Amino acid sequence: MKFRIVIILIGVCFFQISCKQTTKDEKVVSQEQNQEPLTKFWAHHYSMEMDVAYGSDPAQRLDIYTHGTHQGEPTWFKRSEDKKPTLVWIHGGGWRFGNKETDAWFFAHFLERGWNVVNMEYRRGVGTAPDAAEDVLLVMKWIADNAEAYSFDTDKIVVSGASAGGHLALLAGLVNSVPDSHPSYIGDKITVQAIINWYGVTDIEKIEAYLNANHPDGNFVLDWIGDDDKLSEISKKYSPIHYVTENAPPVLTIQGDLDSITPYDQAQSLHEMLESVGAKNRLLTLKEGKHLGFTEEQFQLIFKTIFEFLEAHPE
Repeated sequence: MKFRIVIILIGVCFFQISCKQTTKDEKVVSQEQNQEPLTKFWAHHYSMEMDVAYGSDPAQRLDIYTHGTHQGEPTWFKRSEDKKPTLVWIHGGGWRFGNKETDAWFFAHFLERGWNVVNMEYRRGVGTAPDAAEDVLLVMKWIADNAEAYSFDTDKIVVSGASAGGHLALLAGLVNSVPDSHPSYIGDKITVQAIINWYGVTDIEKIEAYLNANHPDGNFVLDWIGDDDKLSEISKKYSPIHYVTENAPPVLTIQGDLDSITPYDQAQSLHEMLESVGAKNRLLTLKEGKHLGFTEEQFQLIFKTIFEFLEAHPE
């Protein structure tokens, strides 16, 4: 009988402790819910201006994402007056295809972290070289000219893109680290904090030779240039590898080693040249990665690496 009483008393004690712990846990959850950071739900902090012109051609348009507050009529949205780090994003497509509207997933994590984003469109198509390259340099100038109106932090401009967009991002960042390298040079008015190059073309003439030998029916470089006779001139003037100096902004290159569109040696050559002049850079090699063909784990690593790289190179 005494043994049964002891067991019952022990059970009652455990029940009381459990109830107290449940109550305590409920209080903690309640406190956490009341103290959630304001940025947990963040999408209402920004607004978009679509198809803002930076040139006279219909293709020369920008989508601009800026942070602020929605406050209703009559002004509806008040843009933050604080200068924000700004990402310039450039889509790919072999300078012939693609469009800015499909690429929001590439830069959503920047918006989440409070960045402004300029998502650019450019002139593209067969035989249009070097229009796309000229356009990205013109956009950089437009950003400098309109920084105050849009609260762009001109000391924290990051340029990024994928494939052909990676080429254009590299070109925009590297050209603007070499004074007097181009009529649209704006490196004296803005600072490119970093270039995030997703498997971009680095040497136009070299990749054209690769495509001609391995994928003659898919030679997007020759399609873009439109004329063999212009290849050497275009490559010399618009290949990022020709603008590598010790003053280059930090460069992060993301590259799959099985990429058959932009071969791995494009990234490797750029990395080696940056290393040779002492420029800050990193080559993130994705084993068995293809052209935008990465595993979930690799995508997680990519975005983690991007923000670690930017944190390591704040200016």
